[in-house]
Amino acid sequence: MKRTLLFTGSVMLLLTLGPVTQADAAADRPEVSLAVRHDVSPTFRDLAAIPRRVAAQPNREVENKVPLDLAQRAKPHPGGPDPVLQEGPVVLATPTPTLTFDGLSDDDNAAVVGGRIVPPDTNGDVGTTYYVQTINLILAVYRKSDGVRVFGPAAVNSLWAGFGGKCETDNDGDPTVLYDDAADRWVISQFAVGGDGHQCVAVSTTGDPTGSYYRYDFLVSPGRLNDYPKMGIWSDGYYITANEFTSSFQGAIAVAFERDRMLNGLSAQMVKFGPLACGTECPFAVQPAHWDGGTAPPLGAPAPFVMAWDDETWGAGTNPDGYRMWEFDVNWASPGSSSFVAIPQVNAPEFDANFCNFSRACIPQPRPGEKLDSLGQFTMYRAMYRNFGTHESIVISHATDMASNAKSRGGIRWAELRDNGGGWILHQTGTFSPDTSNSRWLPSIAQDKQGNIAIGYSISSTGTNPGVRYATRSAGDTLGTMGSEQVLVNGGGVQQSSGNRWGDYASMSVDPVDGCTFWFTTEYYANSGSFDFKTRIGSFKQPGCI
Repeated sequence: MKRTLLFTGSVMLLLTLGPVTQADAAADRPEVSLAVRHDVSPTFRDLAAIPRRVAAQPNREVENKVPLDLAQRAKPHPGGPDPVLQEGPVVLATPTPTLTFDGLSDDDNAAVVGGRIVPPDTNGDVGTTYYVQTINLILAVYRKSDGVRVFGPAAVNSLWAGFGGKCETDNDGDPTVLYDDAADRWVISQFAVGGDGHQCVAVSTTGDPTGSYYRYDFLVSPGRLNDYPKMGIWSDGYYITANEFTSSFQGAIAVAFERDRMLNGLSAQMVKFGPLACGTECPFAVQPAHWDGGTAPPLGAPAPFVMAWDDETWGAGTNPDGYRMWEFDVNWASPGSSSFVAIPQVNAPEFDANFCNFSRACIPQPRPGEKLDSLGQFTMYRAMYRNFGTHESIVISHATDMASNAKSRGGIRWAELRDNGGGWILHQTGTFSPDTSNSRWLPSIAQDKQGNIAIGYSISSTGTNPGVRYATRSAGDTLGTMGSEQVLVNGGGVQQSSGNRWGDYASMSVDPVDGCTFWFTTEYYANSGSFDFKTRIGSFKQPGCI
């Protein structure tokens, strides 16, 4: 729904809960350009079958950057117990998995691209017949009825074979895959970086993820790195956010790609705002809302963007924590008149994004495992949107530090934001941490057609190998509560000597066929080792959803 803006002469004033900051006002003029190149590919299964000469590569890390001055900027947290910690025995039932199977692994990377990579950036989505999973730097297709792999593993950039440019030659990672329910298409994207930052986007020509694709190369960050891109589908565009870097952090960006034309393989525009200035306040890891099926957003509604805002970390430490929000109102007929504006922050109870003073070596494992990256400063993928008619809803999740000392312990903070017609408000929130020994982090959240919610995440401690678990709630449960914890797969070992990297992405999505079945994927270790991650894919459904 359109939010209220005041115009006076040629000056646009944003109605926020507080003063308009430098970051709010920095992105008022869009950059507009066409895709550098586009075409229609041969059948993907034929492209992937072309023999590739693969040379052995050393183990390497796909870097995810964090602004270097964050530790100096961060303010002390008030401490004390989490104000919305779910306490007491959990009696609500979370369903057991209906299907669980292994996805891609670093063994597959070694076989396909010649070397092992961390972190996996595990990502996936579900369509009518298949589940598609991407990791750094490969992808595969699974039959969702039984988990059998029917295609791949294939290098992600093999999808751009014969296309030319960096999308073909560079297999740089940070891939995402989304199923566009309304169009029955697959959208696969990754960045190509080094000198200039490109975003490579492929849209399937049909609902077959192994068929042909309309391929696009967008130059989103000339002379910069478009790090940690996150994509969301909206009715009028494919939207991404990224963190722009040169030798230092420049700010977050928001970009819209012309979905209607991309669905037909035509030349397509992009509209970019940012980088949002990083002055006294510092937007980072912003992400677009992702419409994951069901009723479309209201006609003409701008796309919402959101970030979990820990004011002691990102701001002055004097304002409430909450969810910073923006709206991207793209006008494809006159793209220069598009707008990206801040709307009121949705305030939330205090949370703590500053794990281990921003050290990647944070989450403990059993010995001899290294400590793992918490990603506590990141708003986790995805911010899922649904339109229930009486209200619009966005669910979001991220880690919060449950400890009051430098050791840190992860818990899952989750929230449902609602717009009942008068703007976004906090409908419910909670912190899920059902014991005092384990860290739970790297979450992903989704909501089914009945309003039931599921969160999936990693779990680890000095006595628990890193594994994969999840919890659910029914729409009628007490607000702010999750049900009992279920295991998707227990870890069989620990990670060693892998740069402390873990996850970066995880992915919870909802089956478009029934609108009820949740699908989740993230990483684990089957045996202790270095650069030897596995991934797991699993599905489950809340009882009563039909």
